[in-house]
Amino acid sequence: MALVNTDNGVPKKRRKAHSPGTKHDAEGYGLSREEANERRGAGWWVNLRRRGHKIVRLFKDSIYGSNDAAYKAARAYRDAIIEAIPPATNHEQAVLLRKNNQSGISGVRRIESREGDAWQATLMTNDGQKRENFTVSKFGELVAKSMAIAQRRKWLAALPVTHLAYAQHAAEVAQERFADDLIPVSGVMPETHLKDDEIEARIQSINDEFDKVRPKRLRVRVKYYHGSRLSVFVSDAGKPAKRKLVQINTRKLDKAEMLAAARSVVEATITEFYHAGVARWFMDAHGDNLLTDKHFHVRQGFNVLVFLPTDFVRTDQSHCALEEAIY
Repeated sequence: MALVNTDNGVPKKRRKAHSPGTKHDAEGYGLSREEANERRGAGWWVNLRRRGHKIVRLFKDSIYGSNDAAYKAARAYRDAIIEAIPPATNHEQAVLLRKNNQSGISGVRRIESREGDAWQATLMTNDGQKRENFTVSKFGELVAKSMAIAQRRKWLAALPVTHLAYAQHAAEVAQERFADDLIPVSGVMPETHLKDDEIEARIQSINDEFDKVRPKRLRVRVKYYHGSRLSVFVSDAGKPAKRKLVQINTRKLDKAEMLAAARSVVEATITEFYHAGVARWFMDAHGDNLLTDKHFHVRQGFNVLVFLPTDFVRTDQSHCALEEAIY
């Protein structure tokens, strides 16, 4: 069934997938619905943050076929992300350096107190903020700083390691999948047990897997824009998309010859992007009818977006595998 791009819905504000009382449950955590507007069609957003990495992806109804199908794909993607990347721990958070830190060690700073200049150790715990000062006049500069560092290290070692998952569903997943990976930091200097490059690699791997299973689509646009040229545009509507634009010089062609040339370009390009079976299917189902003297209006043209039948998707995959085996 051909899907024509007609995103003319009334603009609506993005709405959450949940009510305030259940905003952190499995059905709605990290998901939000956006209705069709002047910028794009309706779909489901995934919006997560993991260890300083913001992960955002839109699953559009027009790609997955329906609201429900787009929601299921978005939820599966969200689950893949939170099951692959654990939240940061309170220990990791505790050793992160703030921009205004001057000591080089989180939670240790030089201050002016009632007793005079001092090195202060602080740490936020479940029981509240811990704080202790070590005066320079009493211990000396280096010793006071060393004592503050040692005190903070002592507090940190006694602090149970937990994941910083504030949403109910995120906390449940972290507890189920990553409880055995809770490791205390070894000191008071910044460190993490999961490096940025590993996080990025995991996200990219998940993105690649979801890109592979996106429903296969095909966009064909044919229109006479100006002068004596007919514009034929074909795209697989993928991510990234394969695109091809061909301009047919119609100066010396009558309408029948022009349409024959357009059919030839469309069929050849679809074969290039997929294979001959897909090209024949599109021409039989749509192209041959659209590119006829009766139905094709030069100034109006057409712009269609279609989903490939599942059988052709499997055929396309088998075709690619066969080519790899041959070459």
